[in-house]
Amino acid sequence: MKKNLLNLITVFAFTAICFNATAQKRYINEVFMNVTKSANIEYDSNRSINIIPPNNPPIITSKLLCDIYQPEGDTAAKRPLIILAHTGSYLPAIINQQTTGNKNDSSIVELANLLTKRGYVVMAVNYRLGWNPNAASAAATEQLINATYRAIQDVRNAIRFMRVNAETYKIDTSKIIVGGQGTGGYVALGFASVNNRADIEGKIKFQRGDFSPMVSVDTLGDWNGIGGVPFFNYGGDAAISGNAHMVFNYGGAMGDTSWMDAATLPIVGMHCPADIFAPYKTGNVVVPTTKATVIESASGAGSVIPYANSLGINNKINSKNYTDPISVRAMASSGDVKNLFAFKTNFPAESSPWEWWDRQIVQGINFPSPGAGRNADSLSFLTNPFMSAARAKAYIDTIAQFISPRIAAQFDLEVGTSVNNINYSYLLGVYPNPAKENVTISMDKNQANISQVVIFDITGKVVYSNNSFSAHEVNVNTENLINGIYLVNVTLANGVSTTKRLSIQ
Repeated sequence: MKKNLLNLITVFAFTAICFNATAQKRYINEVFMNVTKSANIEYDSNRSINIIPPNNPPIITSKLLCDIYQPEGDTAAKRPLIILAHTGSYLPAIINQQTTGNKNDSSIVELANLLTKRGYVVMAVNYRLGWNPNAASAAATEQLINATYRAIQDVRNAIRFMRVNAETYKIDTSKIIVGGQGTGGYVALGFASVNNRADIEGKIKFQRGDFSPMVSVDTLGDWNGIGGVPFFNYGGDAAISGNAHMVFNYGGAMGDTSWMDAATLPIVGMHCPADIFAPYKTGNVVVPTTKATVIESASGAGSVIPYANSLGINNKINSKNYTDPISVRAMASSGDVKNLFAFKTNFPAESSPWEWWDRQIVQGINFPSPGAGRNADSLSFLTNPFMSAARAKAYIDTIAQFISPRIAAQFDLEVGTSVNNINYSYLLGVYPNPAKENVTISMDKNQANISQVVIFDITGKVVYSNNSFSAHEVNVNTENLINGIYLVNVTLANGVSTTKRLSIQ
């Protein structure tokens, strides 16, 4: 009887801890354990460049597919939608001499899961690809700009698809966010800022030598994906809005900051200052495969976000005082620029530390030519030499933690808290997460010191306990913990207790 009572107490104690974890704020913290994924849904079809040799015919109709992620067991009638656009230089993985290039990239899948567990619906999209990076400079620029333009139109039509199916996927169509990684960052930033014909056809650097536009609205349709010549573009339904309400990028750049005005969408920016392909501030865009400059004076997050802040675009997001550990680190890394995270690493040319791939599988790919996979692996490894799943996931977790409260602020998703009702879990940092050998646990410096750390496994068993701490940041050795999910319960010197989930890999 005594043993059963102890077991029952353990169950109740662990249930209480789990309740504390799941009582965290939706849209800011992970509140769902599992995600359902509907894969390879056709959201549109459109005219696309034929990238398969011998490229005949040169223009074909391509199906555009997406994966839709939803929180398992969610009873909410409407949820904000986040659309994720992948990287890849507008060419398929391996063909682009990179290891990434579609909605199934490890980094996209990981971020989609982290955001969905916070309560969002996430749509990871493939968009139209195709251009020739080996073309002469002017031709390469024109092809690249057109590829970006088509991708922006595709995202607009993805939004139309979700608006039509809003009831099916329980979407709040007044809260739509577009996010982009690397090449997808170009798409997201262009989506946010291009809003009139002059942006497309009136910029000299996007005109040919005879001053005709590299991108023709009459031929390709407008920036909303409407109209154009059917041979080049199947125009979207003008009766259905393709608009979103906010964007974020991690990597990539904006073609021209003169696109930005009062109508530009709010932007959250993340970027590696050491990125040699897309400028952190303002500089040239370089093709990874050829090292040729294709766009001059483009601007990364280091220039875009300060300018967005100065225009008042981000006023609502920036009106909130973010004191969580991730925001504190972001402010320090960006030189106190709000809404910007500069990912500074120890490698001088690192551009995408959030990416990872299976090197053995990639190296074994021999299409479109023998050794193509090995070449892509080597080139990707040059700018991500410390690549690993655990390291990449730690960066992606940081991205999710950085953008989530800012999305919540923009859309009034966060319930206000008083001094006596602080969401201490929001102020608690556990990183890297996933962890391997060590984990750092930190509490906001405006709160009391950490006095105790207890780690439970999923059965409620205590696998680590230490009540001798007295600091705002402590380190715990986790090398003896087996791979799996744990709960880290932290008690502060003032008696307040809070919990966060930890993954060991």
